[in-house]
Order: sequence, then structure tokens, then C-alpha cells
Amino acid sequence: MILSEIASLVGGHLTGPESAFDKQILGVRSMLEAGPQDLTFLANPKYRGELSKIQAGAILLSEPSPGLSIPQIVVPDPYLALARVMQVFYPLPSPRQGVHPQAHISGNVFIEDPVEVGPAAVILEGSRIGAGTVIGPGVFIGARVVIGKGCYLHPGVVVREDCRIGNRVIIQPNAVIGSDGFGYAADPQGHRHKIPQIGRVTIGDDVEIGANTTIDRATFGETVIGAGTKIDNLVQIAHNVRIGEDCVIVAQAGISGSSRLGHRVILAGQAGVVGHIEIGSDSMIGAQSGVARSLPEKSRVSGSPAISHKLWLRIQTILGDLPGILGRLRSLERKGGTPGDSAEGRDDHE
Repeated sequence: MILSEIASLVGGHLTGPESAFDKQILGVRSMLEAGPQDLTFLANPKYRGELSKIQAGAILLSEPSPGLSIPQIVVPDPYLALARVMQVFYPLPSPRQGVHPQAHISGNVFIEDPVEVGPAAVILEGSRIGAGTVIGPGVFIGARVVIGKGCYLHPGVVVREDCRIGNRVIIQPNAVIGSDGFGYAADPQGHRHKIPQIGRVTIGDDVEIGANTTIDRATFGETVIGAGTKIDNLVQIAHNVRIGEDCVIVAQAGISGSSRLGHRVILAGQAGVVGHIEIGSDSMIGAQSGVARSLPEKSRVSGSPAISHKLWLRIQTILGDLPGILGRLRSLERKGGTPGDSAEGRDDHE
């Protein structure tokens, strides 16, 4: 791909000698790895000092760098431009070999060509697989599952019976879609009796689900993942949860049963959401936060229990001073005066 084509693809302004506009670019690399036929990028201003060291053929950046001798493509958002370029250079593999002889396909399965089904994959009766989908080695697809067009299921994925997956969905290795929800009823003696989980999981278009993530089927009805949502590795989504469109759920987050997330919600790493609450659209939940109540739209919370992010930041700034503050308060209580410079009023860690 030549530079002028790349600039057109990302809607950028190409600067440099006109002779370089037809320069052939063969790949995309980081600033310190890129060679003369690679495109690189500067998305974080903290790395601007590294520009003098690069050997790349061209660079994506948000502001021109006058001292740089290589061609520059200036765009409002280099990281977004990078994503678009890399999708062209490194697309998902297309279906190649059809159904592998070591795959098991039950009767009454509809597979729309072209589809690739890898060795040891299992597709049970009544399922439908859309054109352009790749089913990796060792994938299990239960009965009556519907998978859309252009999906990619990596090795070891499990999609249990009756689940619905939209178009262009990517599921990373060993994710489990449609496992039983965690539902039990206790009798007077405290014994737990399983409640059969007879619902399903429905996943919208353009969703990506990370490795070892689990999404439980609903007790009744559906667990829903909205279109465009991106889910990281090791995430747990419980039964009857409904997640809106274009949400981001980061690694090790957990969402308890029957909770609802609006659109474009960001749940940072290891955040937890209790059951039966609602989080409004465009909200952001900080890392390791515990959300125990419903939140309105555009909320910004951190901590456990979650509080306003601004208040949480103020609290963090004084935590280190608490031993000294406590000592001075005790001194006041005993002496009835202003806090002095007593041993109790000093921070032993200083």
C-alpha cells in the first residue's frame, strides 16, 4: 500500500517530499521497531522525545513535527487511524479449507459457504453458521445455535445450546457462551436446589469477547450483549444481565445477575457490579470499584463502595496523612489545645 492511499484511508494530511507519496509501505510497527518500509505512529505525547530515533518510512501523528525528515500523515486521532490501517494490513483470516475431516457436524446443520470448521470442532443439530465465519479447532457449538456472518471463534470456544451470535463477532480462546446461570433455591435445612437455566445468550454485531470470559445464559429469556461492545479476558457476566451498545468491560470485571448497563459504559479492571441495578449510559467505573447501587447517566465513580471519582481522588490524597492527623486529634483531646509537635503527631513512616 502506498503512502497516499494510506493518507486517503485515514483522512489525513500527508506532508513531505512529493516523491515519497508513492512510497510503498509493507507493514506497521512501533516507533523503535519500524524500518524504512514500515508505518509507525505517535499517539501518546510522552513519547515525542523518541521521534529523533525512529527509522520508519512514515508516521501517523496529530501535529506536524518540523524536525522530522520522514513523511508525516497528520490526523486528529493517530490511534484511531492506526486501527483502520492495521485492519487493512492484518485482516482476520478468511475461511480456507471448508469442514475439516476430523470435525463432527450433526444432522440438520446449515453452513453457508464459505465457512472454515477446524479439526475436533463439534457442531450439534439444528445450528446455523453464516458465510465467512471461521470455527477454530476444538470449538463446541451446541444444538440450535445461530452464528452470523464473518465471525471468528478461536480454539476451545464453547457456545452452548440456543445461543445467538451476530455478525463479525470475535470470540477469543476458551471463552464460554451460555454456561448455566448461578441459580439455586434453599430449603429449610439449607440444602441448595438447582434452578434449571432455560434461557439463552444473545450477542449483537461487532462484539469481541476475550479469552476465558464467561457469559451465563438467562434463567428465563436472554442475557444480552449489545452491538459493538468489547469484553476483555477473564470477565464474568451473570444470568439475565443486559449490556448496551459500545460498552467496554475490562479484565477480571464481574457483573451480577439481572443488572443492566446502558450504552458506552466503561467498566475498568476488576470492577464489580451487584445484581439487579442499572448503570446509566456513558458512565465510567474505576478499576477495582464495587458498585452497589444504581447510577444515573454519565456517572464517574471509583472505590469500594463506589463514590464520586472526584471525592475518591480527594480521599486518596490524604490517606498518607491519616496517622499524623489521628495523632494530632488525640493530642487535642488530651490537652485541650492546638495540636503540637508531639511524637504521637508525627508520621512514623516519614
